[in-house]
Amino acid sequence: MAQFEVPKPGEICWRELATKDLAAAIEFYTKLFGWKLEQSKVTQMDYKEIQMDGVSVGGMMAIDENGGPEPPPSHWNTYVAVANTDETLTKIEANGGSIKVPAFDAPGVGRMAVVTDPSGAPFSIIQFTNPA
Repeated sequence: MAQFEVPKPGEICWRELATKDLAAAIEFYTKLFGWKLEQSKVTQMDYKEIQMDGVSVGGMMAIDENGGPEPPPSHWNTYVAVANTDETLTKIEANGGSIKVPAFDAPGVGRMAVVTDPSGAPFSIIQFTNPA
């Protein structure tokens, strides 16, 4: 398994592709950039971790029926580490941002949410679960 160190609050820490065609995305990015992708050990879902020099830097997952009746288009997302997701959501709203996907817990990973800045640019925040 690749290494991953819990980042400091404020660090851009993860990039994630949500795609309607995971197999095609894997083929495209591995051929284009030579990326090494491995099934994550953190989750049971089909989630491929992008590894660079033995370090996990991002992931890829399929957009499926869980995306609701009108799932989003394929997209890349950037995560920023935070010390406390719920407190950060309050700060985001107080400073003109908005919450697009309320905070939720991802087992074995942490607490996260999808938000936008005041101009509407989306990003995600994540409070990582403390390693055992």
